[in-house]
Amino acid sequence: MNNDNEENSNELKTDALLEELSSLTSHYFPDGIFLKGMEELAQMKDKVMELDSALLDLAETSDFSASELKHVTEEAFRLGDAAGRAGTDVLSYIASAGKAGYDMQESLALAEEALKMGNISGIDSAEAAVEHIKAVLDGFGKNTGFASTINDAITGISQTGTVDFDTLAEGASRLAGAAGTAGMSLEEMLGLLSGAYEILGDMDQTAGGESAIFSNLKETYGDARNVYDVLEELSSVWNAMDAPSREAFAASTAGEGQKEVFAALMDNWKGVESAVSSASDSFGAADVANAVYLDSIAGKTAAFQNQVEQLSSALMDSDILKFFLDLGTKGAGALNAVTDKITTLGTLGALTGGYLSSKNLGRANTDSCPSLNMPSLIRFPWIQVFCTGRRAIHG
Repeated sequence: MNNDNEENSNELKTDALLEELSSLTSHYFPDGIFLKGMEELAQMKDKVMELDSALLDLAETSDFSASELKHVTEEAFRLGDAAGRAGTDVLSYIASAGKAGYDMQESLALAEEALKMGNISGIDSAEAAVEHIKAVLDGFGKNTGFASTINDAITGISQTGTVDFDTLAEGASRLAGAAGTAGMSLEEMLGLLSGAYEILGDMDQTAGGESAIFSNLKETYGDARNVYDVLEELSSVWNAMDAPSREAFAASTAGEGQKEVFAALMDNWKGVESAVSSASDSFGAADVANAVYLDSIAGKTAAFQNQVEQLSSALMDSDILKFFLDLGTKGAGALNAVTDKITTLGTLGALTGGYLSSKNLGRANTDSCPSLNMPSLIRFPWIQVFCTGRRAIHG
């Protein structure tokens, strides 16, 4: 019974407060700017909660300290500006890098290139982009500083039209381990993938077949040889053979199951060399492609979203945002929060006061200002200060 009485009392207080606020705001805010501002702040509350969720995920999946998490948040907004992405989006990429075992600085570096990869391709998953880059880095024994070279090389080849970025990135992540062991460079591996894929049109067959071919050739020619150099030499022999001889040679050299992939490489060796050249001359290609994304509608929209999140984050500790965060309860709890938490809006007067000064509002009806001694409004000092200030300015 006491709970019912308390709930009824809270509802009555809420109704009275809302009625008196309506009277006050209709006097000082004839164009509804007060309500519009409150709606915008409510949206900021949502942005802050999204950021908080992203940071919580990062904290739970990494070994970052509190100070590192603060630094990561700042860097996330910087990367968001550079990559045309929202801060929460950037944090998901950093979290994926952290889950992959990288420290804070490595995670930031890897996230930057993974974001770029996402912008210039159809790889829109943070986890997938990080996994692709990590697989290539691990395969060739490189650190995160090499990640930009990966993006450049794949972009350089994909722009020739022989294979798209996503398909080549997938093949590279699968073949990197075998290619690194075979002693070849990133550019040589990408050239071999592109050359065979151009003939076969199947990256699963291409990557799987080339991995087996590399292993067979290492056994035949020894670990001291770069397998790419071996294949280059074999291509010269291939060109001098007739069709029956080629089939027998492919089967004996690459294995019966891989002779189709081997034949594709030999038949299109000029395509292989052309792709290697494109990859080798690709410095800065990913940045150029990324600039196209940044100038697109999607890029500009994401950049704007990042700015909104930065503003929301800046307000995270303000009394206004604390009010909205606390108001995000359900049912009667939200109504109770109005009467219990609106006293925290101490900064609202400063914000709205600046707006009114610029709009010159409230001057004509100063004398008809609603009474500041309304039973509910008298509880809130910021309303008293604000209205007194308006009278002083426009009185």
